[in-house]
Amino acid sequence: MKTKYLFYITMTITLLSYDISFSQQINDNRDMGLSPNKIVQKLNTPTKIWINGGWEFRNDGTRFWKKGHWEFEEKTFQKKSEIFREKLNAKNRV
Repeated sequence: MKTKYLFYITMTITLLSYDISFSQQINDNRDMGLSPNKIVQKLNTPTKIWINGGWEFRNDGTRFWKKGHWEFEEKTFQKKSEIFREKLNAKNRV
């Protein structure tokens, strides 16, 4: 009888510990240091990309050398809202 109770208590403790250790936790953006204002500010800044120099071909078949330059890319409102939604609703995926 004593071993039966010991077995049940051991199994209960084991199952509860698995439940606690493998459960999912709530993802809170404030814990990660990402406030919505910072995300929006980062989204509104243009992306700066360095384009290496290289040969460019014209329609008439001639080519010319184009030097390396910085190119600024502005995100569209739709792209900004998609990124913002993904960052705010980031969930653990299996």
